[in-house]
Amino acid sequence: MTQKDDKTTVDSPAEMAEYRARLRHERVDLIEELIQDGFEQGQFDNLPGKGKPLNLNKNPYAADMELANELLKENDLPPVWILQRNEILAKVAKLRAEIERQWAWHQREFGVARSNKDRLTISWDDYCLKWIDEIAELNKGIDAFNLKRPFDNMEIFKLTIATELERVQAPRWLR
Repeated sequence: MTQKDDKTTVDSPAEMAEYRARLRHERVDLIEELIQDGFEQGQFDNLPGKGKPLNLNKNPYAADMELANELLKENDLPPVWILQRNEILAKVAKLRAEIERQWAWHQREFGVARSNKDRLTISWDDYCLKWIDEIAELNKGIDAFNLKRPFDNMEIFKLTIATELERVQAPRWLR
């Protein structure tokens, strides 16, 4: 490493690494020294709120929504998007319970039926068609929710009749 006119030039990669490491440590030490000097000179003595507890309940990222969030919190009300999410999840749970219940009934009846299997096949198909319509409506609500939600990990995935029937190990067509 050579020095010309207060400028440092580095001759090799090893010298460059050493130079950067030294700068990094010197900078950290410099900052610590400046903070310590400030304490010793009393520059931190008359800061606003000194000696008072910190209010850690405020969200610094929600300045424009601060009043709304405060009102919701004080009245134990969740935000609208959480209510909408809970409503969608309740509808999904209700649909899944109905599919499971109907599949158990149709499977049991189809196993013991001798002459009216056609009626059971038509009944099962009617339920599947009804669920396809319900899933389409649910997916519209899911799309609307996913556009409004603030967090990536709160996404609700769309439903399909195939995956919902697979969940209870039911066939689409009863034969």
